[in-house]
Amino acid sequence: MRKILILLLLFLSACTPLEGPYLVTNVIDGDTLDIETGDRIRLSGINTPETDECYYSEAKEALSDLVLGKEVYLERDVDNRGKYGRLLRYIHLDGNMINAYLVQEGYAKVYDKYNATTKYYLDLKELENKDKGLWLC
Repeated sequence: MRKILILLLLFLSACTPLEGPYLVTNVIDGDTLDIETGDRIRLSGINTPETDECYYSEAKEALSDLVLGKEVYLERDVDNRGKYGRLLRYIHLDGNMINAYLVQEGYAKVYDKYNATTKYYLDLKELENKDKGLWLC
């Protein structure tokens, strides 16, 4: 079922214009990165632990391993920017949505607070795996 959801997410995102490719130059934490244009990107729809929280290092390392130094494509969410001015985007690499991967593997939770402005909210909720990662903290 999870594989079907990921395929559905990929299909839906294929119907949406993607921006890029952009080189990822820095990973700030598990859900924030910088790209070569100088823009800071907040991975839309998800939330990872903060610096002083359990599983912070693992989430940041996972995102770094996935995207740092690589060219990614960006997909805009309903809102263009978050409250701190960062671009809200779904990150795509090699046909995979990184936001969904982080949720499925337990590095991130779906950000319920913004469910009304997260276009893949329900799909991401289906991928939450409460038997992995930060759920075990």
